[in-house]
Amino acid sequence: MASTGYGPSRESRWSRLTFDGNESNYELWEAKFLAHMRLLKLKDTILPSEEEADATKNEECYAELIQCLDDTSLSLVMRDATDDGRKALQILRDHYANQGKPRIITLYTELTSLEKALHETVTDYLIRAEKAITALKNAKETLSDGLIIAMILKGLPDSYKPFSIHVTQSASEITFAKFKSMLRSFEETEKLNTKPKIDQVMKAEFPSQTITCYGCGKRGHLVRECPAKSEKKWCNYHKSTTHSDSTCRSQQKSKDQAKQVSEKENTSKDEHSFAFKVNDEATGKINRMGMLVDTGATSHIVTTDILKQIDMTFKPSKHYIELADGTRASNIALKRGDAEVFLKDTNGKCVKTVLKNALYIPSYPQYIFSVKAATSNGAELRFAQDTGELTLEDGTIVEIEEHGRLYYLTSIDSHENDSVSEVDKVNLSYDINTWHEILGHCNFEDIIKLQGVVKGMKFSGKIESSKLGCNTCVEGKFVNSRSRIPDARSQKSLEKVHVDLAGPVSPVSREGFKYCIAFTDDFSGAVFVYFLKCKSDTFVATEKFLADITPYGKVSCIRSDNGSEFTGKAFQTLLRERGIKHETSAPYSPHQNGTAERHWRTLFEMGRCLLQSGLPKTLWPYAIQTAAHIRNRCFNKRTKTTPYFSLTGKVPDLSKMWICGSECFAYEQEHKKLDSRCSKGVFVGYDKNSPSYLVYYPKNGKIMKHRLIRFIKKCSVEQHTQTDESSRDCD
Repeated sequence: MASTGYGPSRESRWSRLTFDGNESNYELWEAKFLAHMRLLKLKDTILPSEEEADATKNEECYAELIQCLDDTSLSLVMRDATDDGRKALQILRDHYANQGKPRIITLYTELTSLEKALHETVTDYLIRAEKAITALKNAKETLSDGLIIAMILKGLPDSYKPFSIHVTQSASEITFAKFKSMLRSFEETEKLNTKPKIDQVMKAEFPSQTITCYGCGKRGHLVRECPAKSEKKWCNYHKSTTHSDSTCRSQQKSKDQAKQVSEKENTSKDEHSFAFKVNDEATGKINRMGMLVDTGATSHIVTTDILKQIDMTFKPSKHYIELADGTRASNIALKRGDAEVFLKDTNGKCVKTVLKNALYIPSYPQYIFSVKAATSNGAELRFAQDTGELTLEDGTIVEIEEHGRLYYLTSIDSHENDSVSEVDKVNLSYDINTWHEILGHCNFEDIIKLQGVVKGMKFSGKIESSKLGCNTCVEGKFVNSRSRIPDARSQKSLEKVHVDLAGPVSPVSREGFKYCIAFTDDFSGAVFVYFLKCKSDTFVATEKFLADITPYGKVSCIRSDNGSEFTGKAFQTLLRERGIKHETSAPYSPHQNGTAERHWRTLFEMGRCLLQSGLPKTLWPYAIQTAAHIRNRCFNKRTKTTPYFSLTGKVPDLSKMWICGSECFAYEQEHKKLDSRCSKGVFVGYDKNSPSYLVYYPKNGKIMKHRLIRFIKKCSVEQHTQTDESSRDCD
């Protein structure tokens, strides 16, 4: 048969089962070979046993075994165990896994000299140890978990010393399985702790043309990147190897003047500024969340020209910006003066703040708020985990927020508004969640629309629909909603039956009934009603229903609410014994059992109408039973037929039915020659268990079953008795 190309080939399978003659690999090979024999259902035959092996199967075992052996191993068994697979396997075990004293000593030596290699994982180290341990246990050597743990701890490097101390000092008993798990966990923890921590620093990107190398004097690179740095340098003026004659400042008049300017600026606080290094490659895109709070900067920095009082003595060419890595550059700051910025305080109001002696640096990507400059002018700053506060001289508190491990002051750029006066005019700027609370938890859509039709309201920050939410609204406005999608109807009768209990009904019936239970077939809509004196009778009523419904099929599933009468042990046992699945609705969710609930409304509405004929209310069970009898013979719009036909397959006969509450004459079976042949009563319904009518006698309060009755028909002109053709016979 040609290979299909899918799955492992037979050749690759045999190559994995072939033993290479290496004693250290015998244990693994035997495990794979025995698994192969199990697939062939020959494992019990080849394993040593007191029972004699089947000769044919033993020969098959031998044939399979020799296919998996190398030449050396085959020569061990081919003469002494020909066609005897069980004996051949035992010979291999004695040779490669013998239990002799020399081998046991070798295994103990291997176990006690275990050492974890530098780049070896804990899993590989444990596999090596378990290999020797398994071999010793197969040799019937007793090794306690404590001894095994001690030998493995001995071979661990010094980096595992804390783990060794923890294990040896532990008061609880540690099994070998638990020890392995703890050792692997320690290894994973060490990997996490030894990961290099990357600290991101800030670096300002300047045009390369503004950077001057102080090694060669050329523009475009720093001194550490200077290509002439590797050349040998000698300055005859200074007798130094730090620079050459061509770059010596003392020998060049222009360079000498630049040096004097530099020395002057080094002694002047106003003309020398420090700034952090902001590296876009290290931090990614800089987060413009406001003003970056910098503890290393000596001056405030703005990137837009918002300076009000400009220092005319400031000269960009003589002002140097020194970065955190020690590099210095001039012509970076173009102006210096007082900048007006608008910060948002903790109350959401816009506060105008003046930054004294701020530098205008358009090449910077971010406004920088200098902590040193602020504190020197009377401000106070406090930092905490993920947050902070700036307290101005007048006591106004501005919140500091953390974004991406950097701290920012929330500022409002006046250039983004129509004018600064408009910012002052609004004066109340909150995020949408704060406005939501101010406006009494009004819905967010109306709040967003409100800004355009009122004054004194402004949103701060972006409005993200995914972040709109309020726990208070959830707690205060949660409503009891329900799904309007109906469940799929059953496809056959009695596949699902809905059951529900109604009551207590007042007044109590003449028989003492206070409750009634209805079983409604989901497919046909047929309903069966039973009456109870107490809720505990639900079990008996269910048994009666299952017996009544047996001629028409078997109930597969019953759905009810979570009433105790349905979740009790007796009811659950009954359904389990009958093989019926029990479904319940969710707590306080009557709509999930809506079929039964809606049927109760229909039955009680019809029952009330039947009692309007003058019957006493204590006869309500007969009115409800009659209503169920009638409903089973009414047209069903969903099935286009009657529930009675859908359930039984028989067409109902309505010729035997009459108006409930009508006066009638019932034939008396026991009478004498001169006695009346019938008794006058009131028709109250149909008997459920026999083809007879139920007649109520007001004089004695009894209800009797009768097969033969005649109804009294009332007309607008006269009252007369019907003819024999109109008499009712339930047969």
